[in-house]
Amino acid sequence: MADKPIREDVHRRDFMKIAGGASAVAMTGLAGCTGGSDTDGGSDADDGSDAPSYPDGDIRYIVPFSEGGGTDTYARQVIPQMADALGTNIAIENIPGAASLRGTGELFFSEPDGYTFGGFNPPSTPVSAMVNPPNFEMTELAGVGTYARTPFVIVANADYEVESFSDLVDRYADGELEIFAGKERGGVDHVMALLMQGLYDFPWDRYVGYDGSGPAVQATIADEVPATISTDTAALSAVESGRADAIVCMSSNGTSVFPDLPSVTDEGFDNIDFIGELRRGMFAPSGTPSDVIQTLTGALETALASDPVQEWSESTGNVIEYGGPGVAEDAVANAFELIPQNVDLEAVRQEV
Repeated sequence: MADKPIREDVHRRDFMKIAGGASAVAMTGLAGCTGGSDTDGGSDADDGSDAPSYPDGDIRYIVPFSEGGGTDTYARQVIPQMADALGTNIAIENIPGAASLRGTGELFFSEPDGYTFGGFNPPSTPVSAMVNPPNFEMTELAGVGTYARTPFVIVANADYEVESFSDLVDRYADGELEIFAGKERGGVDHVMALLMQGLYDFPWDRYVGYDGSGPAVQATIADEVPATISTDTAALSAVESGRADAIVCMSSNGTSVFPDLPSVTDEGFDNIDFIGELRRGMFAPSGTPSDVIQTLTGALETALASDPVQEWSESTGNVIEYGGPGVAEDAVANAFELIPQNVDLEAVRQEV
């Protein structure tokens, strides 16, 4: 899930439809520095306008997952650089829950004034909305931009010495392993796990959901669960420490975080790229002024090109790729089109 577009011409060899709190806040940026400048370097006051320049105060960035997951990890690299580009503070606020719909709902119902934006990753949060429809329309959010593509991987507790994905499937089939994990029930990981039950004859017995990939990986290395779905970003430190083994990449495009890791298609299993990789995006409430969106997306593009972000990307293998507001909105729209074509959502609802 590496740096290639989400494929709409997914190989579907008779794809099986599936059958039968408190938020954490971190402030980044320039303390006490507010206001901005227009494109020619002067303030709005220079041209006689009484309106303050944007941004004229602190900004909130919502991460609808717990700390330590892939979305949070990217935010803590990219958002400080956006804050520098905007000349203001940006508070990172983690609001997990409801398979990322709680934080996304907070984003949706925030004032469309440019002082709240947030990040989620199609098809992940759209899948949550399709399984448990919320009281808002995600497609109405305004795209700010995209910044990466991220594949899902499966990791296992290193003590089990799992040799391959086929070996993992066999261990569940033999009854040696029973519990499988990922993010919350009804979310994209749960849907992927159910899909694999039918498509790959992967007979896990019980699914345990966590607030994000970070907690799911922590549960795996603590042997609460033997194996979990995770983003490659969130799994990196556990694998590097030797406490977890990366077993397989769910995207046929592979993963630059674990460049030698085979994909499910490498191991002879069907392609599920429509759900096996994420397009990481940033969004603002519907009605956010277009000039504000342009300011935010310009700051995103500047942040991604900054030395700290580029050096982090190079050292970790986490892909950085800028896409404009329309790319973010298209990623959401594509998810709502492609997932129902491949997944029996009503069957998923019965499992939640």
